Amino acid sequence: MALRGDTAGAPRAFRVAAVLCALLFCAAWANSLENSFHFDDDHVIERNLHLRDLRNIPSFFTDARTFSVFPQNATYRPLVSVTLAVDYAIAGGLNPVPFHVTQLLLFAGVGLLFFYVVRRLLEPSPLAGWAALFAATLFCVHTGNTQPGNYISARSELLCALGLLGAYAVYLRWPSLRRFGLFLIPMLLGALAKPPAVVFGAVLLLHKAIFEQELSPRTVLSREGPGRLGRALLETVPTLMAGALAFAFVEGMNPPGQSYGGGDRLQYLWTQAFVWLRYVGMFFFPAGLSADTDLTLLPTWRDGRVFAGVLVFAGSLALALWLTERKDMRAVALGVCWFWIGLLPTSVVPLAEVTNDHRPFLGFLGLCLAVAALAVRVLSLRPAWTRWAAALGAAVLVAHAVATHLRNRVWRDEASLWADTVEKSPRNGRAWMNFGLTQMRKGELQKAKALFERAAELVPNYAVLEINRGIVRGALQEPDAAAHFLRALQLAPGYAPAHYYYARYLAAHGEGPRAIAELQQAIAIDGGDPNPRHDLLALLFAKGDLDGVRALALDTLRVGADAQAMAYARGVPWLRASSDDADGWYALGLAFTNRQDHLNAAQAYRRALALDGRRADAWNNLGWSLQALGFVEEAKAAYQQGLRIDPTHAHMKNNLQLLEDRLAGRSAP
Repeated sequence: MALRGDTAGAPRAFRVAAVLCALLFCAAWANSLENSFHFDDDHVIERNLHLRDLRNIPSFFTDARTFSVFPQNATYRPLVSVTLAVDYAIAGGLNPVPFHVTQLLLFAGVGLLFFYVVRRLLEPSPLAGWAALFAATLFCVHTGNTQPGNYISARSELLCALGLLGAYAVYLRWPSLRRFGLFLIPMLLGALAKPPAVVFGAVLLLHKAIFEQELSPRTVLSREGPGRLGRALLETVPTLMAGALAFAFVEGMNPPGQSYGGGDRLQYLWTQAFVWLRYVGMFFFPAGLSADTDLTLLPTWRDGRVFAGVLVFAGSLALALWLTERKDMRAVALGVCWFWIGLLPTSVVPLAEVTNDHRPFLGFLGLCLAVAALAVRVLSLRPAWTRWAAALGAAVLVAHAVATHLRNRVWRDEASLWADTVEKSPRNGRAWMNFGLTQMRKGELQKAKALFERAAELVPNYAVLEINRGIVRGALQEPDAAAHFLRALQLAPGYAPAHYYYARYLAAHGEGPRAIAELQQAIAIDGGDPNPRHDLLALLFAKGDLDGVRALALDTLRVGADAQAMAYARGVPWLRASSDDADGWYALGLAFTNRQDHLNAAQAYRRALALDGRRADAWNNLGWSLQALGFVEEAKAAYQQGLRIDPTHAHMKNNLQLLEDRLAGRSAP
């Protein structure tokens, strides 16, 4: 029986094929559900207080700073933040599974809309449904799309594609509503996830020119050609204007400190010519995928790779123009042009990285359309090849699904991802640093230090790397640790983590007052990051500044729901004692003292004394911990209070005398 895509011809076969394609999609992505957060997920999701309270949703649409805790990354993407906040609420925290479920549901939505658009473009061919099913499934299991599928922050690509395809689907489905412009609504919503959704205007212009006005190079030069071209342009003007206004609005909502991090615009542009070749290769043979490539700006436009990219670009556009001469090849022409339109935004706006695996996502829609349309044309000429084509198509889909399943394993956790990245991109200093972080988390400090040093050879002036060099040296008790934190602050004084991690180092080395100042600076820069707030709450509680604790806790709760802030607001440290009484908290304090963890010890003693202020030993131990933290005046006050309770306490007398001698030595000329 010949393959037919219409429900009248072979409804059962088509339904079975559709179910099999859906199962293939599920099988391809099944092992991604428990993959961890990566990359920008750290500051967009994991440390973003704003996502932890659904009541913040209105602020996502008015304040771009809610998108990320880093000002330079605070781009206006409110629709992304809404979906992430909902996932956080469903998960009850940072369980990645609900986030990945949403990711795959959005991916499936893209596939369904793409199926509809392709089928409508290929009608009335009897193979339109089958070709559309192949194109949609290919896109959804394509190995080149594993980054948007696994990387939660790349959800913006999925929502952007939904906006573009949604606009196209509404335009095709309800012609009578076109004059009301309702098809623009999905595009505008997509722009609230990522501005490239507005390239739908360019796709629509081509659709009108190629399909509705049936333009080609030959017909444009005919007597009626200019008029038909003018009608296509005129009818698309509202969409183009709406897209331009949406783009301007979104960019205007970005805060002053936001930056895309790109370099010289012209150098970036000619480098993109070579990047285009990489993306074409990713589609037809997706080998060498890298989560963070080591490709840098090409120094000159005379580079042969630039000419190769320009040649492919010009040749493919010339081919597309030639294909418009044939009615049954117009969808192929549209698909080829769609690919280049999808690459346009990241090609003309200089970005920090010259290439990323998720950037051709919109463009791959066009290539999938072109492949499916070409298959329809070939099979219309050679119907006898239908069964062979079906077998080949199934093999391609299964191969991609298997490769995607294998690639998902790379995204399992940070260790697997960065081990793969340094292998694929050995000249990427950031990749070596991140691989070092995975070793540091496992306690392999010397190995981590060596990896950081290798990274420093490639990126010697990278503030984040200097922070990590300071952390690992501090953990190894090396004397030059502080110098790396100070260098990070010199390189990036407005980078909150530099202040935060230096504060942690200071607190661990008896410089509590200076640590408080650094934490306050970190919060002033990145108010949405809970980590500096948590550390400052702990230091203030240990110090005994309960008014400061309550004020900071309430301010934190105004930003977003936070269990630690809620505990401190009640006057309870974020610690767990064996029993919530003075004995339980005192025992916990002793355990921390024995581990030389003076910050947590001081908090436990404070809580014990709040429940029973007559424990002289607790006052003595509190004074000792405060002294170790650098809070000398507070330590002195603790000793004095304890001696008022037990004037015969020998250890406390001795500790107070040593502290007073130390203070006297500091003040002596």
